[in-house]
Amino acid sequence: MNNKIPRVACINDLSGYGRCSLTTAISILSVLGVQPCPVPTAVLSKHTAFPTFYFKDLTESMEEYLADWSTISFDGIYSGFLGSLEQIQIVYNFIKSTDSNSLIVIDPVMGDWGKMYSTYTVEMCRGMKRLVASADVIIPNITEACILTDMPYTGDEISLEVAEQLAKKLLSIGTKSVVITGIRQGDNILNFSYDGEYHVDKIERVDKVFSGTGDMFASIVCGLLVKGNTLQTSVKRAARFIYEAASKTIENNSDITEGVQFEPYLGNLLK
Repeated sequence: MNNKIPRVACINDLSGYGRCSLTTAISILSVLGVQPCPVPTAVLSKHTAFPTFYFKDLTESMEEYLADWSTISFDGIYSGFLGSLEQIQIVYNFIKSTDSNSLIVIDPVMGDWGKMYSTYTVEMCRGMKRLVASADVIIPNITEACILTDMPYTGDEISLEVAEQLAKKLLSIGTKSVVITGIRQGDNILNFSYDGEYHVDKIERVDKVFSGTGDMFASIVCGLLVKGNTLQTSVKRAARFIYEAASKTIENNSDITEGVQFEPYLGNLLK
């Protein structure tokens, strides 16, 4: 019997308050039976959707931090928001220096609603294209898929034909599999998975937009994949978990800035 616990290097910022980034990834991966090994790119008192927050950039520490892991093997490497071209390059170098059998999952956090984040530059976009080329799975939203492929953004309600075009262009960059998230279709949300053939997962859309759901989704998919699940199964379970937890959070009239109250429902990930 193999009792080995999968180990994932999680590269993202750490927000002390507000459910997102490493705070979310550590909780979710642990429940799934995966050892999360965090690599903080920055430390924040609260995430940036709050009106005030403390921020400390950790770029200068990242290379030395990761160099100390040179003898450690990882079953997966999962990267989220990267705040500079230098951070993107450091993560790229880390991936290239690690075991080629590691599952590489990249959430290319670059923008939303048709706009690139204000901190992003053209040079960072080029760096991100290079980074996603080294990935086994990338998980962009529609905006990010359009940025990476230089296709025009026409809104979050796109046809499956356009989603397939985006996915094929993303695969041509070098990544092996793509999950395009957040495609709107009436009262539903579609997540489009493509790895040579496509799968579409449809779930009812909740009527509020929460901070941190992208981090939740990518963390669940990463954790399930390193545990041996298929991409299709991982996407389906991630979408359903977030829908159920978000629905309960809305029922509780909670502040959406604080994120989805997923903690009471983490056990559902094991069902």
